[in-house]
Amino acid sequence: MDFLDPKKERQNQTKLLLGYCLVALAIGIATLVLLYQAYGYGIDRQGEVTQSGLLFVASQPSNAAITLNGQPYKNNTDTRVQVPAAKYMLHISKTGYRPWDRPVIVAGGDVQRFDYPLLFPVTLKTSSLADLNGSPSVAMQSPDKRWLILGQPDDSGVFTEYDLKNPAKPVATTLTLPADSFTPGDGAQTWTMVEWSTDSRHVLLQHTYVTGVNTNHEYVLLDRDTPADSLDITNKLNLTQADTVNLFNNRTDQFYVYSSTNQTLKRVNGNDASVISTLGHILAFKTSGDDKILYVTDQSPTGKATPGLVSAVLQDGQQTVTLRTLPLASDGIYALNLAQYSSDWYVAVASSADTAAYLYKNPQSQTGTGPDTYPAPWRRIQLNNPSFFSFSSNTQFLLAESGQNFVVYDLENIAQYRYMAAEPIDQPQTHAAWMDGDRLTYVSGGKLEVFDYDYHNRQSLVAADAAYSPFFSGDFSYLYALRPATDTTKAALTSTPLVVK
Repeated sequence: MDFLDPKKERQNQTKLLLGYCLVALAIGIATLVLLYQAYGYGIDRQGEVTQSGLLFVASQPSNAAITLNGQPYKNNTDTRVQVPAAKYMLHISKTGYRPWDRPVIVAGGDVQRFDYPLLFPVTLKTSSLADLNGSPSVAMQSPDKRWLILGQPDDSGVFTEYDLKNPAKPVATTLTLPADSFTPGDGAQTWTMVEWSTDSRHVLLQHTYVTGVNTNHEYVLLDRDTPADSLDITNKLNLTQADTVNLFNNRTDQFYVYSSTNQTLKRVNGNDASVISTLGHILAFKTSGDDKILYVTDQSPTGKATPGLVSAVLQDGQQTVTLRTLPLASDGIYALNLAQYSSDWYVAVASSADTAAYLYKNPQSQTGTGPDTYPAPWRRIQLNNPSFFSFSSNTQFLLAESGQNFVVYDLENIAQYRYMAAEPIDQPQTHAAWMDGDRLTYVSGGKLEVFDYDYHNRQSLVAADAAYSPFFSGDFSYLYALRPATDTTKAALTSTPLVVK
């Protein structure tokens, strides 16, 4: 009965307290070890402390072999790779596919993700999906990548739609616009895609036609699901030949109408053509969502125009923020774009007459003290004569382009990649296009070129007409391209599987 003996009771309490202390010490040591392991610390075979980094490596197709500096890694993609801090050449390969390579610098405690590698087949087996009598009047793919539409070259207002639900065997149907939705004209006609609505059902088209000696244009809203419901937007909104049209927030119930004559940008109700709002002195613009308009104006915030300078302005709901002045572009080209990434808004502006482009982060949250006080650019991107901005489909990357000179900015990792593309861009293209969230494409020398955002893993794929963008199935298992006619082959819509079986 130790509890009746005060001396033994004190001994037991001392032992219990010592036990608690040892348990707490063990927990503390284990926590410290785990913390150091989380930061990549370890002990090598020589007993020296090292610090490692962690790479998450995935690929399409999966289960591809991984090598680092020529040494095979124990696991295939998709996997975690823990390696000591150092420089590596990451190499991913799989039988039947072209390898993927990229230099990687791993810092201690670093965590990097390479979940975007796409392996292309060594041998591309291209076949003709449909022979064409001539170049399509238009070629376009819906935002969900389900529908591919070609305008028939010989028949104005007639289109062929391909359902890519089964990428290996697309189903073709004919879409015919109703006679009252467009003007046939009496000469050459062309169709140009303006933009798709988010429902992947409606697409706004510009129709150019000839009547007598006059060349005119009009806007038509094609309903690919029910072509009979397609609309002549020019007549519905009482537009003039000086007006151009865009969808409001990628919807079909409202429109933006820009007049090059009056330099006005109007938001118009699609039901009754009533004007909802108007902005004046607009030289160029880019919209996003239902409350953001980025534009260039010759009217300064002070009300006094400065010769040779224009102002870049962001209207965010009821708030208007003048970002900066830009050199007046004699060619009228201003690069404008805005997008949201990881809850932050990024706004890019540039003039083709400038030597730099300007990138802002949440400029609407910056407050100035006067009309001549502007938000500070988050990044100034050195680039002569910038003419084009484009965000990748995941908005992580911003492309700034001037001819073959590229600057890609990584918004997540705060990194910049600057390069000059080796292959010239075939006309009538004026810039590259994002293939997905990580790759860029354009046609050069009659072949489709694909490369990663940082210009690694350049691939030359299939014959393609530079007048049309390439198209991919939703899972990127098939590539579709318009092949121009040659002395030995007809023009065709081609299909190329990107999965080796």
